[in-house]
Amino acid sequence: MNESAISARERRKAETARGLREAARRLTIERGLSGFTVEELCEEVGVSRRTLFNYYASKENAVIGIPVDLDESGAAERFLAEGPRGIVHLLDDLIALHLARWDYGGLTATDIHELLRAVDREPRLAAHMLKMAGEGEREDILLVERREGLPRGDLRAAAAVQLAGGLLRASAEEFFRPETSDDLPDIIRRRIAAVRELFA
Repeated sequence: MNESAISARERRKAETARGLREAARRLTIERGLSGFTVEELCEEVGVSRRTLFNYYASKENAVIGIPVDLDESGAAERFLAEGPRGIVHLLDDLIALHLARWDYGGLTATDIHELLRAVDREPRLAAHMLKMAGEGEREDILLVERREGLPRGDLRAAAAVQLAGGLLRASAEEFFRPETSDDLPDIIRRRIAAVRELFA
């Protein structure tokens, strides 16, 4: 298959995923999660039920925007492929991993605004988001343990992942403020510098 065919296929996939996500959010804002069926969601976008589940594991995941294959960007594979670089490099490498995922996800201020409206309408989405975040954190801890050859349950792996996640969440919150003009990597770099100064 040539590059233009792959590119066209990837574009169609991205458009379908976006269409499902936007429709799921709109329907949730209008009716709540229980106010529409999977079939109604699929009809809105013009896809089959099977297609929906190729993209998202549930209505909740479609609203939040968590795809079935969360890391198609290959970011986790690249993180592992670097091999053990030592604990001192973990924070930088984990931030790079998060930024690669962020770039792949293409999250915009509009996405955040619509997602917050959906959560306001359907508060149980917040619990689902926390559950998914916890699962992602545990997966990243295992990733660090594998790459660095650390024993299972090594607290350094957990601390590094939790610190990187906290920095990313705080930076994203700042990034989406209307008055912010800096890009996300710059905001994160400032926070990392503050952490280094704190622990120097």
